Amino acid sequence: MEMPLLQMLSMTKEFRGGRVLQEVNFSLARGEVCALVGQNGAGKSTLMKILGGVYRDYGGSIQIDGQRVALHDPRTAIAEGVAIIYQDFTLVPHLSVAENIALGREPSGRFPGTIDHRRLLRSSRREAADLGIELPMSRTVAKLGVAAQQLTEIVRAVSRHAKILVMDEPTARLSAQERDRLFGIIKDLARTNVGVVYISHFLEEVFEISDRVTVLRDGRIVGESRTKALDLASLTELMTGTRYRGALRRRESSVQPGSQALQLKQFGVRGRVGPIDLEAASGEIVGFAGLVGAGRTTLVRAIAGAAHGAVGSLATPRWKGRLRTPVDAAAAGILLLTEDRNRGGIIGVRSVTENIALTALNRSLSWRGLVRATRRIRLVNRLVSRLNIVPKNTEIQASKLSGGNQQKVVLARAMAADAHVLILDQPTAGVDVGAKVDLYEQIDKLAREGVTILLVSDDLQELLNLSDRIVVMRRGRTVTTRRATDFDRTKLLQAITAGASAQLGTGQ
Repeated sequence: MEMPLLQMLSMTKEFRGGRVLQEVNFSLARGEVCALVGQNGAGKSTLMKILGGVYRDYGGSIQIDGQRVALHDPRTAIAEGVAIIYQDFTLVPHLSVAENIALGREPSGRFPGTIDHRRLLRSSRREAADLGIELPMSRTVAKLGVAAQQLTEIVRAVSRHAKILVMDEPTARLSAQERDRLFGIIKDLARTNVGVVYISHFLEEVFEISDRVTVLRDGRIVGESRTKALDLASLTELMTGTRYRGALRRRESSVQPGSQALQLKQFGVRGRVGPIDLEAASGEIVGFAGLVGAGRTTLVRAIAGAAHGAVGSLATPRWKGRLRTPVDAAAAGILLLTEDRNRGGIIGVRSVTENIALTALNRSLSWRGLVRATRRIRLVNRLVSRLNIVPKNTEIQASKLSGGNQQKVVLARAMAADAHVLILDQPTAGVDVGAKVDLYEQIDKLAREGVTILLVSDDLQELLNLSDRIVVMRRGRTVTTRRATDFDRTKLLQAITAGASAQLGTGQ
């Protein structure tokens, strides 16, 4: 048999909270696309961060092309032919797209220590074009939307001519057209003998793109199989250890008649979105569908007081007028959970307790400037239990949690703040099947408790199953608003794409 391109043997890794990987053996062949799957916290990202040289203190051995290597820093991993696109982006925000793509490979200028920026721009543009990707090369990454940042990461990784390419949730922010383009890139790379490790919670993608599947559960390998030998039920059971519960069914409406919770009149963002008229009732879930760049995120950020140039009027039972800041929005009972939990959600260096209690400190958890410690502990423990946040240790740093549990912490913070209008922007992106069901149940429960929810999602089935009404947006305008039951997946996709081509914008 041909020697594997990559072998990771008896891999172990411990954090302060316990052992995360336990004697894991993982291999990858040349030209193979291997899906690495498991629930949040199973150890997938930890294993790949070892491969990428992020963690120095691990047990076990790594071989590439039959040679043992010590990958104790990212530079060494890159030199050995390993490129990783992490779920949490590693772009430099203040540098341009072109500079991020060429980072570490900048062409020298005429004088020592200088960079030839024209050559850099040409080479980065060419490398993106080779992949069929068009990006605003001179724009700083901080001004890009999440989808464009993801494409920048992909171009940078592929342009390094790696032997091993790891993609951790690469399609979480991509449109259907961009996802199909990425799959074409992956297949082309595999034909050139590049080995690809594909990590995704979208199991339908696993079946579409991978040759083989490796399943991690609780830090151990629990299954390996050719993809074609599995089906959704058997793969889900390997991941969770329980029988497949089936897809989420449409929720029953919890709208409270005559209870208007949010009203927008001629509302929008100058030159970008609107004007839009919208009313939402207590207990109603209003979904927002559209292509990347349709204006959904810009709209909901304006509703939450986090976008410049907002125009029109907004009213809630607590507020009437313009929301100039997120503090104003909080006073109006409006809270936003952003699409990027790392930039606008989780405070990684703070504990789970501090993250959850943050927005409730000036309401129910303090008295004359002093934190009511006992009340805070009771509130945090109740929410950790309700959302099934793992581990139960509330003093652990939030950055140590898996992506799904971080998302639950962000939702718990919103619940602690007692928001009346809750805006969820891509609430289950990068979340495994088990955590996704938990989040769906909590979103439904919040609606039944009378919370109005505005839901922005690229997951069409998520919109169909959770929403009472769906607003379809295109180029900053609403094109239709209908009951969710009027749509099926095909009709909703047609409404989103009718008369429009894929848009790559600086936001959603």
